[in-house]
Amino acid sequence: MEMRVYAGIFNGLLQHNTMCKKYIWLLLGPFLWGACQRVELPPNLPGDPVFTTQFTLEGAGFEINAGVEDSYLFTRYENGSANVLVMSGSFAPSNCPLGNCPGSLRFEFRNNQTGTDVNPGALFSNGAKSYWGSLTATTDTIWRLTFSTPDTMYYQSFQWSVDNGSLQTGKSITRDFNDQNLHKISLRAMRNGAIRSTVVRQVLPQDTTGLLPSVGITVSDSSGGAPYTLIANTFGSSVSSYRWNTGDSTQNIDVHQADAVYAVRVRSPLGDTAFAQVAALEPLMEKTADFSYSIQKIPQTTQDSLQFGTVNIRWVDENNSVWESRLNAQPGSSYFQIESAEPYELNENSQKTYKMQVSFSCRLYSVLEPMLYKVITGTAVIGVAYP
Repeated sequence: MEMRVYAGIFNGLLQHNTMCKKYIWLLLGPFLWGACQRVELPPNLPGDPVFTTQFTLEGAGFEINAGVEDSYLFTRYENGSANVLVMSGSFAPSNCPLGNCPGSLRFEFRNNQTGTDVNPGALFSNGAKSYWGSLTATTDTIWRLTFSTPDTMYYQSFQWSVDNGSLQTGKSITRDFNDQNLHKISLRAMRNGAIRSTVVRQVLPQDTTGLLPSVGITVSDSSGGAPYTLIANTFGSSVSSYRWNTGDSTQNIDVHQADAVYAVRVRSPLGDTAFAQVAALEPLMEKTADFSYSIQKIPQTTQDSLQFGTVNIRWVDENNSVWESRLNAQPGSSYFQIESAEPYELNENSQKTYKMQVSFSCRLYSVLEPMLYKVITGTAVIGVAYP
């Protein structure tokens, strides 16, 4: 998957006879016609090379021209990480199609989607591009909530449920949330193998101030004719209504049956609700189980493995050491700008190519020591292949 662009010397063309050019026909006539199955029109006949780059690297100046001094521009594409195509153009010696030899400079472009479909008009459009690796600093906050109950005197075991999910047992549970939505927490308290108390509340992961309504039921001897008075104890935001399963709508109700199940739902003026239930009133079973929760904020950095539409610059120095822009963070002064872009000729593998004029400045980090870097700044006219 490569294209060699050659605009120069005759000896090189004889050595690489698959790259016969039309201007050789003009020079030597029909004697070479049978040597090429496909005629390619070289750029800017018969003048300067089309594909070229000028750049400084740590203050030293470099210039590479495809077709001059045995230099070529190789274009290729390959499947990169996370099933994202990587399209590249490499200035390299003629015997180094992979662009991995000393003195090679490669420009890589990650596709803006997974799979083999490429929209070059969008991918190579004029404007700024982000460097590959610059999209890794995505930090989210995980809210770790620990729910616990102090009511172990009245109950023997507890069952928790978050957002109607599967039950967890114990005096406390811990859950992580990565959003700021309301979550429904249910606590069932058990005695002698039976559910005797249920409390359901809504909580916000970042808030422990109890702004939403909460309710619990306490039991006391009635001062009236009934044996018990049930009190809906509320806290948090104000409560605008009470609704008992007995049909009552007051905060306190009198009941006669000790073995019945009693439940109340309260509602705030904003429509938020809380629910509590108590069963089988006994001398020690004086209220529903209660719970509180604590919050721990945990920053979490996630890796963007897709890196859609980003670029990477790769340089191999005279010692065969590799330096790449994607290996560490780039400063705010770095840039990669596509000044112009247009479709170009098919390469020698009959693959489509795109030609671009670009300007760039960034840090190139050492593959062996990613904290070491060199600053590269320059311009280029490059080509890349795509499906």
